[in-house]
Amino acid sequence: MKKRIITSVVITVIFALIIVTSSFIVLLNINNINDAKEVLSIYNICFSKGDYTNEDLSIYKFKGNSVRFTVVNKDGDVIFDNETSILDNHKDREEIIEAFSNGTGTSVRFSKTLSVDMVYYATKINEDIVVRSSVPVNNIKIVTLGALKYYIAIVIAVFLLSLALAVKLVKIIVYPIKELEKVTAKIANGNLNKRAIIGNYDEIGLLAQTFNNMADQLETKINDSLDKQNKLEAILESMESGVIALDNNEKIILSNPYSKKIFDLQGDVIGKKISSCVIDYDFINFIRELPDINTKEIKLFHPVEREIRVKKAPIISGSKNQIGIVIAIQDITDIKRLENMRSEFVANVSHELKTPLTSIKGFSETLRYVDDSETKNKFLNIIDKEAERLTNLINDILILSNIENLHKMESGNFRPKEVIENIIDIVRKQAEKKQIKIEFINEFNNEIIGSEDKFHQLALNLIENAIKYSNENGDVKIIITSENEYFVFKVIDDGIGIPENDIPRIFERFYRVDKSRSTRGTGLGLAIVKHIVKLFNGDITVQSKLGIGSTFTVKIKINKKFNNKI
Repeated sequence: MKKRIITSVVITVIFALIIVTSSFIVLLNINNINDAKEVLSIYNICFSKGDYTNEDLSIYKFKGNSVRFTVVNKDGDVIFDNETSILDNHKDREEIIEAFSNGTGTSVRFSKTLSVDMVYYATKINEDIVVRSSVPVNNIKIVTLGALKYYIAIVIAVFLLSLALAVKLVKIIVYPIKELEKVTAKIANGNLNKRAIIGNYDEIGLLAQTFNNMADQLETKINDSLDKQNKLEAILESMESGVIALDNNEKIILSNPYSKKIFDLQGDVIGKKISSCVIDYDFINFIRELPDINTKEIKLFHPVEREIRVKKAPIISGSKNQIGIVIAIQDITDIKRLENMRSEFVANVSHELKTPLTSIKGFSETLRYVDDSETKNKFLNIIDKEAERLTNLINDILILSNIENLHKMESGNFRPKEVIENIIDIVRKQAEKKQIKIEFINEFNNEIIGSEDKFHQLALNLIENAIKYSNENGDVKIIITSENEYFVFKVIDDGIGIPENDIPRIFERFYRVDKSRSTRGTGLGLAIVKHIVKLFNGDITVQSKLGIGSTFTVKIKINKKFNNKI
């Protein structure tokens, strides 16, 4: 811009100089020609009063140049010419015609006789004679050498002055614009606090003021936009649902981390087609279905098997045109699993309650028709056992329900050693019936924090199960110790063991490994154990081999504050 302004100013000045110079030269030329005509008119009068044939005509000069005199009669014949003797008839010469008509005549034209441009002035002496004087035009020096140097000096001075003026003008105009350019570049690079300095309140100053106002509004809008974007990103980051936005070409324009987790999307997926990122026919087909199908439950098989609920909605632009769709994905795998567990729980409870109730009802109805006291007693024993079984089942269900609804148990200090010794005394008769040897190895004499009653229930279930599922003349080993700030409780038996495929499910409600064990309990003992361990914020694991035995290990974190050695 700076070069263009300087170039434009210089060109304008040069053009103006050319116009002015040309006009000056033309005016000067006209003035000199008029001076020549005036002088020649005087020369004609003087010449007419003398004897032109014998007179010395060298005295007649104009600006150092000799003057040509020509005498022409009424017929156009040349009577006298001081420079040439061979002349054509001058009757058609315009200055001659004008002189005979008006008394004087002038012209500036090309002379055929001398082959140069001439200035002519003709004066009528009488009705028959016209005197004409002339000088060559090129001998009239329009610009003299002395005046030329001043003229050139003036031209150079004007050029330099115009150049300096152009540079000054450029600085005045371009400097504020350069400042605006610098400020604009800084704002474009993210420095929204920069503003243009307003020097003068001219057009450029007003432009700078308008720019500053625009920058203030831009900063406000960008900050609002960034604030909204940060809020949106925070919401999307923390959502436990997947969100994917697509344009009309099915290209991803937004996705949150949870959606990437669900579909195992790697790297930056923005701009990629959804069909190249998600390998699931039902999901892709749902995206392409008609708008009236907005919600659907889909079972995914990649990257892992899971149930999802997807919902889509159109993205509408300001012109009310649809520019894409947004898809919300909810993982309902756990919800479905819980629904199935609830259904199974209801079915299992119904089945478990129905079996003893059916026996009680059947034998009680049969007793009406039995007269034999021995048979009656036998049926009554069966009814008593089924009633006891039903009572135990209901108690276990109530215990499990109570534990599941208990978010915080009563906390106290107790010694696991004393609790386990009491339990061994309780189950000793049961073990002696099967001739099972119980070995208790105590390597932990400290206290732990929690509910002593809940720990008693946990240990009783594990030890009773070890005795119940051990063969006769078997061994049950109970070990308590500490490992890396954890209290460890192990129950080891050499009983029938658990098949490997059933181990992950043994802590489920009413889950039975095989028919041979189905009548020996309610099927809720290990589920109760699992929930009690969770209340202690601990962990339980099992190792078992079919026909060899099982080992149940419970680990509970030790709180050192209450860990006092005896």
